[in-house]
Amino acid sequence: MDFFKRYGAIGGSQPQSPTETIQRMADRADTSTLLEDKRAAVLGLKGLSREYKKDVGEVALDTLLKVLKEDSEDHNLLKAILETLNNLCARDSPGDASSEAGATLADPVADKFSQAILHDSDDVISIFLGLLGDADFYVRYYTVQLLSALHMCAGEELQQRVLVSPTGVGRLVDLLSDQRDIIRNEGIQLLIAMTRSNADIQKIVAFENAFDYLLGIVDEEGGVRGNIIVQDCLQLLHNLLNYNVSNQNFFRETSGIQRLPSLLVTDPSQTAAGRSGHPMPDADEDLEWTSQHALNMLVVLDIIRMLIQPGNTNTQSNQTAMQQCGIIPPLLQLALAYEAPPTVRSQALYAIGDVIRAHQANQSLFQRILITTAVEDDSNTSSQRAIPEPAIVIVIRLAVGKHPTTVSANEYYIVRAAATHLVQAYVGGNADAQLALAATLTPPGDIGTITEPEQHQSAGSLIVSVLLDWREASKEDVWRVWYAALLLSTILRDHSECKEQALKITLGDASKGEEPFPLINEIMSQARQATQHGADVRVSIAMLTLISVWLVNFPKGVSVFLDESANISFIVEQISGSTGINALVQGVAAFMLGLVYQFDIDPESPMSRESLYPIISKRVGADQLLIRVQRLRDSKEFQYAVGLAAGTYSSAYGGAPAEVYFDGVFTDLFKLHYESFRAAVRLGPNEVMANPSYAYLHGGMAGYAGSAASGSTPGTPRLGATTISRAASPSGGAAGGIHDSAPVNRTPAEPTVAKSEFDALHAKFVEQESQIAELKHTLETSAAQAQPTLDLAKPVNDDSAHLEQERQLRVQAEAERDEQADEIARLRTQLGDAQKQLIASQENCQSTSDAGDVARIAELEQQLSALKLEGSQHEANWQSQRDELQKKLANAEKQVVKAAAAGRNTNKKKEQQQATELVTLENDVKAKDEQIAKLTAQVNELSEKAKQLELVDELKERLAGLEKEQEDLLVYLADQEQQAKDNRAKLRGYGEAIPPSDDEGEDDDDEDDEDDNE
Repeated sequence: MDFFKRYGAIGGSQPQSPTETIQRMADRADTSTLLEDKRAAVLGLKGLSREYKKDVGEVALDTLLKVLKEDSEDHNLLKAILETLNNLCARDSPGDASSEAGATLADPVADKFSQAILHDSDDVISIFLGLLGDADFYVRYYTVQLLSALHMCAGEELQQRVLVSPTGVGRLVDLLSDQRDIIRNEGIQLLIAMTRSNADIQKIVAFENAFDYLLGIVDEEGGVRGNIIVQDCLQLLHNLLNYNVSNQNFFRETSGIQRLPSLLVTDPSQTAAGRSGHPMPDADEDLEWTSQHALNMLVVLDIIRMLIQPGNTNTQSNQTAMQQCGIIPPLLQLALAYEAPPTVRSQALYAIGDVIRAHQANQSLFQRILITTAVEDDSNTSSQRAIPEPAIVIVIRLAVGKHPTTVSANEYYIVRAAATHLVQAYVGGNADAQLALAATLTPPGDIGTITEPEQHQSAGSLIVSVLLDWREASKEDVWRVWYAALLLSTILRDHSECKEQALKITLGDASKGEEPFPLINEIMSQARQATQHGADVRVSIAMLTLISVWLVNFPKGVSVFLDESANISFIVEQISGSTGINALVQGVAAFMLGLVYQFDIDPESPMSRESLYPIISKRVGADQLLIRVQRLRDSKEFQYAVGLAAGTYSSAYGGAPAEVYFDGVFTDLFKLHYESFRAAVRLGPNEVMANPSYAYLHGGMAGYAGSAASGSTPGTPRLGATTISRAASPSGGAAGGIHDSAPVNRTPAEPTVAKSEFDALHAKFVEQESQIAELKHTLETSAAQAQPTLDLAKPVNDDSAHLEQERQLRVQAEAERDEQADEIARLRTQLGDAQKQLIASQENCQSTSDAGDVARIAELEQQLSALKLEGSQHEANWQSQRDELQKKLANAEKQVVKAAAAGRNTNKKKEQQQATELVTLENDVKAKDEQIAKLTAQVNELSEKAKQLELVDELKERLAGLEKEQEDLLVYLADQEQQAKDNRAKLRGYGEAIPPSDDEGEDDDDEDDEDDNE
């Protein structure tokens, strides 16, 4: 049969246009009764759909969908329809662009046809999902491709249609178990797209056993050394776990975390260190890291870090599970694989830090790990042995040691940053670990560590040697010195014992007549030399910030620091210099000088505050000091460090950022002490407190991460005017104040009223208040004791003159008590006003030395003295009145007792009646209690029955639902059975030899029996 003659496209006298041909083919596909004709028409449409997509879609799309619904049994016809629909819905990509880039381009024609398919009234999506279960390769393959094309055009709508289908997501997950790789791979790509942002699909896919399927595929494809299919599986696993707490819990409960260590294992010969020896690599084995291998490993590491993000509710449980499955050793092995790319090594170090962060058991385990490192010096291998070393020593060596010759210093920066992160996670919340590292800080001069190989140094001595030998270290890599200072700051941070231990380190051999020189002063001397010799500014900044961390809350260290006069001279020189000095160094030096002045409280200090104050107020100037620090705070380098600590920026995958000058330890210190520094440099030597407790010194640094107000962006300073009002301005009234942005350099006046005298007066007032409260309590107690006696005497003799007199006395006592309470309130108000006036006077003393204010203070002192005298007089009066009231109450009690005894005999019968009534009432109360107990038991029993009934109702609802599902399944099976019968009947009508089924055989037997009976 000639195809073109059938449709008249070629061979006729008049050639047809493509539109007419498409219309004729669509009509034939719609109206033909023979499958052969329909198949030929659809094949013709498929051939034209690539070149005339718009025309075929507009004319034949509805026809194709109709044929798909009616004749989906013929695989050849079905394949042609699906391929045609793929051509219509696939987005066209430019000829010069790759398919991946072209897929991102919009295609209005494809989007239009995709929307038409999704909005089909007969829900053709359910048919597509059903075709995913077809055994034919091409039907299944083209169906997956069509669903991928529809998702690219209208992803959210397709996801909703899939969720509505009872078995839709299950059919998609079944693609992962398909033995044909091409279908399985297409299914993985489709699931990646659908699980990227839909939490509902993520949950259903996870509970369809997708974790086992994916990890099984990874194992089949060779693990992380596999091809891009491994990356796709890991990416799908990442999508299922990302921001999905329930899936993370399910992954942990189904032992998914236990399978992660196997993904990290690489050949042991790749590492320079192992846990139990040095396995030699095979000569025939390829040990190179390919780009695909690195990408696969990075996804695995990202999954591990995602499961233990700080702040998540499941982090602690996931950390425990990872420790139990032994994930730390393979991570360490990966971090020490020198052939691995720096990005992989850095992410492995970050992952170890996340595993042990704030987890005491994991930190203890990491502390006990020993690693045997190989000796790189081949000339001495015969005489040297590899010695096991703690893992923390190896990690510190990665942070401050020499970088491999095959990697540049800039590329190796991310490894140093990650190793430092691991050390900080190890000592975070672990004071014992800090102290253990501080104990390894040894003076390099004793053992010659500066010239010894790195493998022979302890963690502390390596850090110290890098700091002291900064010239040699910075020539190779300036980040060695920078991270050495950061690690020492981490060890000393907020730990006085560690600071004491480090302070004991001295340099100089006493046997050679050398005077011991403290390490803190030696580091300061090296910072001075680095500045004078024009070294990288990061070296000076790192050492100065280290000393700042060392001196905070450590007066003894400040004394040792001041013992070297050159230290203060260098700091003042840096602050006062106008040319040739880096602004960042000036700011750090100014901040350090303020800390020295603030914490110089050691009685044995060689330079007291009285000696430092003229340097700050006259030689440097408080205004100049504050401006230097303000410029440091506003610098882009400092703000970058603040943002880096707050998570605003990330340098995990890149090289060394040009903006990195400050570390997180110093920025946290700066934010914490910024306000106290500003206040301290304005106060006199006798007013400064090393640990200020003033209310206006609390709150940290405004406008920065960690202390920012709600709604502000971390790392962004507030540029509005920041004003701290310490006292009312004498010229501007109550609205005035001292503006920090424009401080006035005044010599602070000594306060006229000492704080100690005010504290004594306040304590006296509190004591008087307690005495007054005790007197009130005594009066109330006496009245309460007298009340029962009065109530008892009332029925005895209502006309008794003694009782009347007692009542009058009590009324009088209550009146006097009220007057005393009013007097107490008045005195409290006066004393409160006096306190406010005293505080205002003290603040005015700090801001001005005006003579009128001094007179006002003297007047307030006189008022306070008068109030103290008046309070003493009131106290004496109250004591005498209290004694009189107690005597009156005692006499009243005696009179009431006598009256009660006299009337007891006359009312004996009445008392007996009252006793009988009391017994009766007690019996009634007991009976009521028993009834209440019975009722309570009945209520509890009914509550239990109600709970059981609720459980029964719930079970009935479940049973009804299961019965309904069973009925639906039976109906569905009946429909499928009937459809199968119809299909077999059609096939027999076409001449196919289809054997009858069991049911059809029974039906035929029944018909034969009926014919025989007839």
